[in-house]
Amino acid sequence: MKQIVMNKRLFFVWLSFFFIIQPILSQVSIFLKNGDSISGEWIGGDNQKVYLEIDNQQVYFQVSTIESIMFKPSEVNSNARKYLKNGDLFNQRGLTQEAKSLYQKSLEESPNFSRPYFRLAEIAYKENNINSALNYIKFACLTDNLESDIAQLLNELGNQFVEADSLIQATTAYSLILKHFPDYPSHKNLSYSTAFLFAQDSSQAEKALELLQLAIDKYPNHSNFERASYLVGDLQCKSGKPNLAVLTLTDFILSYPDSPWLSEAYLARGSAFIALNQNQKAIYDFNYVIENPKNAQLRREARNRRDGSAWSVYKVSEGLPSNQVQAVAINDGIAWIGTSKGLAYIDLSSQAEQNNIEVSEKINNMFDRGPINVRALEATDEGVWVGTMNHGLIYYDKETDTTTNYTVSDGLPHKLVYDIEMDELNNELWVGTFSGLARYRRSINTWVAYNREEHDLPADDIVALAVTPVTIWIGTSQSGLAYYSRTEDMWRRYGVLDGLDRIVGKSIISFDTTEDRIFFTWYNRQRQSNGYVEADLRGFNSIPETVISGTASSLDNIHIVASDNSLWIATNEDIYKRSRYSGEWDQIAYPVNRIGKIQINCIELNNDVAWVGTTNGLAQLSTLTLTGNQPDSISEQMENDEFNPEENEVNSVLPNLPNFLPQGVENQNE
Repeated sequence: MKQIVMNKRLFFVWLSFFFIIQPILSQVSIFLKNGDSISGEWIGGDNQKVYLEIDNQQVYFQVSTIESIMFKPSEVNSNARKYLKNGDLFNQRGLTQEAKSLYQKSLEESPNFSRPYFRLAEIAYKENNINSALNYIKFACLTDNLESDIAQLLNELGNQFVEADSLIQATTAYSLILKHFPDYPSHKNLSYSTAFLFAQDSSQAEKALELLQLAIDKYPNHSNFERASYLVGDLQCKSGKPNLAVLTLTDFILSYPDSPWLSEAYLARGSAFIALNQNQKAIYDFNYVIENPKNAQLRREARNRRDGSAWSVYKVSEGLPSNQVQAVAINDGIAWIGTSKGLAYIDLSSQAEQNNIEVSEKINNMFDRGPINVRALEATDEGVWVGTMNHGLIYYDKETDTTTNYTVSDGLPHKLVYDIEMDELNNELWVGTFSGLARYRRSINTWVAYNREEHDLPADDIVALAVTPVTIWIGTSQSGLAYYSRTEDMWRRYGVLDGLDRIVGKSIISFDTTEDRIFFTWYNRQRQSNGYVEADLRGFNSIPETVISGTASSLDNIHIVASDNSLWIATNEDIYKRSRYSGEWDQIAYPVNRIGKIQINCIELNNDVAWVGTTNGLAQLSTLTLTGNQPDSISEQMENDEFNPEENEVNSVLPNLPNFLPQGVENQNE
């Protein structure tokens, strides 16, 4: 008795065929998903229902409720053989339509007759309709007394599907040979090649693994045995068995040190280590592949995976109030995280004071209308400044443990705050808002406002700020930038005299400074490009550089941060990092599988760790891990030491996740 399992693809084809040749009177048993079974005479069906005759009554069953169908064996009657013989005569004379009609009549007489299916498959194959040919062969394989020429046609169909890059159909054809024709001459080769085809589809990893293990067990002396041995480990990892994958791949690396698949094995084992949170071992394996000059595509893939291992991603599920991270500020062992639904923190140091930790709770609970939308942050030794979208400026004073809200009535130009910069040398706070720039002279508790009308600013929307000992820099959303000269006590438009404003864009995105340099990023809408400018603190000796040009999406998302030793640029596509003085850029990919398609809102540095605020969470990048080679071979170490996959490594730079939010502050999904 042949059973048809109701997988989606086979069932649709099978029902469509029986709809064509109905009525067919054959004993069948239908097994329902609820455990019931029903027997009767088969009448026909379509892709919604199947019909049986039970006790002289016609009944139907919904396809969605059926688990499988069994045809009971029956003898091929003389009428079926007569129709087949006459169909063959017409077919030999080239009358294919008449032949197909007779073959279908033969099947109406005896549905379990394999030859009419095969003849219909041959006609479809000659007509170059290989999909229909495969469908007919499927039904032939559900019958009894299969003949070897069916296997040969299946092999030819499989080869054509491979040439057409139709891997699903190819694996279906080859799998039918493996299942129904164990004595087929090419059974050895097909055992391996079919598994290799399945392995190309990540959704078929478990099926590929099953076939490969069968091939290895049955044909251990085959030429594809070595490749299959590495691929088993790769598929074990993809099937959610990283522990077993590490053992399998380590055995392969030790057994085949000169294998052409050695780099692939290291790449696969690195991925298994990542799944086990053993990042240092993973990076060792990825670096091995990166340093191998043989395969450029493999090196790129290893670099992407290595870069991904250096990232940690924090979202609402880890304690953030929102995945929309818009500002980051770090001071005194605390990373303050501003989101669209409130303030959070990460404790980077066990020495952090309790007052610092509780400030987010105080600020998040200040207003009755719900959480604040944090757009800017500035953290100092004395306190934390929080710029919001609708509530102006908030200051938390560590010493007094109090919060103060500054609004338009206090002298702030607008309640929407874009950026905040503290001038500790002069004890002044500079605030960029939607309607101008504010200067808070803390020593005398006085606010001074600057705007386009009275002070010749390029525009009133001050979206970015930078403070240096000699200048104050402002950037606008569409009108370029300007700087305030402390010595001259006046504002100047930047780039007008030397034509720099024609090279860079009018949209200024971000600033950063070092002891002797200033950096800013820009977006040029007309040229469809973005980039950055480096200059001295007075704006002289400027060097503009384009980063991205063309049709890339959201070119206006480009942020810069600098340290004494390195320069970082964050775009929506990648992170770019270089030594301040080497001039060589390292392009670092985002962990797309964990963070998805993102837009960048900000970037902040803390030692060798970059914190990137995105539209889908907070991403933390530790570049120290990217160069972490181990002194001894992992494989040799594992050969000599007992390997315990349960012992997962923890990177020391990662914060303690439960410390994200203070007690009483709830997560709020976007």
